[in-house]
Amino acid sequence: MRTPCSSCDRRWARGSLRAGMRRPSRRGRRWRSRGWSSAGSDPTRRAASSSCCWRTSSAWSTSSSARPWASAAGRPSARRRSCACGACWRRGQASSARSSRRRSTRSSRRRPSSPRPGSRGAEAPRPVLPARMNATRLRCSLLPRRVPRMPHSTPDLPLSDVTVLDLGDEATAQAARMLGELGADVVRVEHRAGDDLRGRPPFLAGPDGREEEGVERALAHLLFNAGKRSLALDLDRAAAWGVVTRLLPAVDVVIGPLNVRPAGRSFFAALRDPAGDGPGFVETVFRRGDPAHVATDLIAMAAGGHVTLNGTAEEPPHYPAGQLAYRQASITAAQAALALVGAARAGHAGGHVVLSLQEAVNFTTLQTANANYWHWHREVPSRTQRISAHVAHRSRDGKWTSFTVHPPNWFKFTEWVEQTIGDTSLRDPKWESMQYRADHHKDAAGIVKRLCAAIDQAELCREGQARGLLVMPINGLADLAVNEHLAARAFFHDVEDPVADATLRLPRTPFLSDQWAAPPRRAPGLGEHTGAALAELGGLSTAEIEALFADGIAGGTRPAADAPPPARRVRPPAAARNGVADPRQPLAGVRIVDFTWAIAGTLGTRLLADLGADVIKVESDYRTDPIRYIGVQPGEEMSYDTNGQFNDVNVNKRAVTLNLNSAEGLAAVRDLLATADVVTANYTPDRLDKWGIGYEGLCALNPRVILANMAVMGTFGPHKDWRSYGNGIVAMSGLAALTGFPDGVPGGFGALHTDFTVPYFGAVMIMAALLQRERTGEGQYLELSQFESALHLLDTELVEYLNNGVAAPRMGNRSRRFVPHGLFPAAGDDTWVAIACRDDADWARLVETIGRPDLAGIVDRRAEEARIEEALSDW
Repeated sequence: MRTPCSSCDRRWARGSLRAGMRRPSRRGRRWRSRGWSSAGSDPTRRAASSSCCWRTSSAWSTSSSARPWASAAGRPSARRRSCACGACWRRGQASSARSSRRRSTRSSRRRPSSPRPGSRGAEAPRPVLPARMNATRLRCSLLPRRVPRMPHSTPDLPLSDVTVLDLGDEATAQAARMLGELGADVVRVEHRAGDDLRGRPPFLAGPDGREEEGVERALAHLLFNAGKRSLALDLDRAAAWGVVTRLLPAVDVVIGPLNVRPAGRSFFAALRDPAGDGPGFVETVFRRGDPAHVATDLIAMAAGGHVTLNGTAEEPPHYPAGQLAYRQASITAAQAALALVGAARAGHAGGHVVLSLQEAVNFTTLQTANANYWHWHREVPSRTQRISAHVAHRSRDGKWTSFTVHPPNWFKFTEWVEQTIGDTSLRDPKWESMQYRADHHKDAAGIVKRLCAAIDQAELCREGQARGLLVMPINGLADLAVNEHLAARAFFHDVEDPVADATLRLPRTPFLSDQWAAPPRRAPGLGEHTGAALAELGGLSTAEIEALFADGIAGGTRPAADAPPPARRVRPPAAARNGVADPRQPLAGVRIVDFTWAIAGTLGTRLLADLGADVIKVESDYRTDPIRYIGVQPGEEMSYDTNGQFNDVNVNKRAVTLNLNSAEGLAAVRDLLATADVVTANYTPDRLDKWGIGYEGLCALNPRVILANMAVMGTFGPHKDWRSYGNGIVAMSGLAALTGFPDGVPGGFGALHTDFTVPYFGAVMIMAALLQRERTGEGQYLELSQFESALHLLDTELVEYLNNGVAAPRMGNRSRRFVPHGLFPAAGDDTWVAIACRDDADWARLVETIGRPDLAGIVDRRAEEARIEEALSDW
């Protein structure tokens, strides 16, 4: 165990450590934050080592404000001593420089790049697949050679025995697609005339390069409904909801919409009845306590506190690209759905989860706008103080790059500055203090700007990553289409769609396994499976189905006249309760050994701990988890154990501190791993292998183990060793380039957004693998690339470029669908109001509200958008 070195500053600040560590309280600290409260600590939950650093246990609640559908509390209870000053690295500066130069030489070998797409309507380039890649079956060949190819005794997908009834709208449609990628039979019930996903632009272009409108050509439908079946009913009639009710005995879980149709209100009211033994139900509302309130994505992003963190003080807050409130609702709903399936399989059927869209958005601000800033210091974070400020810079070739200096590698950065631009000002010892660097971040940003201006982007990223700095390209859509890393990983695949009469290029699932592969599947035609789904799930006879078509209730495809009736699917009966006494803890009895650090992976295991899993966090004094010392601290008695963000992402866990570079530490961790159901890691790809506890080593200890690797760029590909935080992944994914005003800097978001979205993808992947293991008895190797997960946060921007050759522009706070749509100044200092009009009825009410009857006669609001925005700003 290390102690602070003599060169440490030993001072603290609210946002980060000044340099050294102060000895924490022996008694620890009881936490109460963001409305969380412990539901009763279990004194029997102890670490496997006497160096347990903190523990807690909490019941899962569907009504907490701490996260969209869970509650938790944490209590640090032990001491740690270490050094985080940065000065300790100076002694090894010379050897680090030599290592950096060697890595730089190796990484500077260029790879050939694919041609960019041509003009509008031009065919997007096809990725060059690895030689051993099967384009239709990703399976083992997509994973590294070091992963053993075990016999495929279970060729089915993880959720192949799960049926999902998708009644969602735009806010939750992606949730059902994610479950479909994992093998669930997803039946989408949609209006026989089509819905918003099928009716909103952009549309797939025709042979002449122009968009062709139609319910089968909307890119949102082709993207978010891929892999589903379609059952078309007239959902404005009460009789249609009676038909939907007949499907429920065959369904495991129902995913509901944000905005409920009037005719369906009694149906959803019945689903909320906890006394029944029906399917699980994931309900989404705008905000808890206001079920009648409606919201668009903009309104939810504003109400959740996200937009106020984006942009600069000189302009309105930035509404991000991607419809991120809807994306967050979807990934949260997917995890909630699997929690309900798991509870039902453990004997607790008929569960109900209420997901708050506002809370889902607010959860993504957990670091930047942590509630403890107010709770401890009465501070309110804003976009003028955001974590990701001053990170976007132009390189010599005019391209934008995200550049963050990783604190442990500060001296490698200063050496690079001296070598490249001859600036020696950073040699001043005062720059060794982390707090001084935080206080003078604008001065440091000026030096970074000059460094970037001296180097082309490709070399800037290669050399920066070789030095351990978080340097990532700010990709546009054209960059993503020809990205060599995505091409090497076969991220894009082609899907033949006879309904749309086109070959579509779509992103594959971010979920990879050595035991299964999700085949590419197209979106269904409207009502393509109406007859089959009514017979198979509802048990309706051919005569009953024909009567529904004749009455105009059903639409789409009738059952074939000469086809035998399909076997009716019935939901498996609830099993014995398997020792899971609490339906809110479906993962009780599952042990997870957690090697993740920072936020993205660590929060993913916290989501599993919230559901009852016994998560044991393995830490090292050799390299302290940065989230222990970067973040908000209380005003007194601060320590590694009192960081607000660290406790937020690690509640409900236990922890051990082990030196895995020693034989004793490795022996101890192997004993622990032998008892694990799941092992998680987000280190660089070969770190566990170097310790001898990679997948082969784990299988020797425990053949049923599930290893989930959540590395930034995945475990293979030309950039597999690249590192980043959330702001760099936002830059890589295209979200930063699409956000903001047209002539502004693509600075990304104030929140480290993907650090709070990747965890849900990881939790969903692991929970699906656990359900599959119950059926097959086999473990597996899982991989989730944080970069690829972030690409699934885009709306239709990327698929529009891949298929139409059109790059969506940055639009500020405007929308392609709604006018007006934006953020407008209100009374008070830096106070804004979000306004979106979905249709003419909304517009009429807005004109009346602001007292501007002269605007009521506007016929084409798009043509008069500037005039409307001026009126709203003056209001």
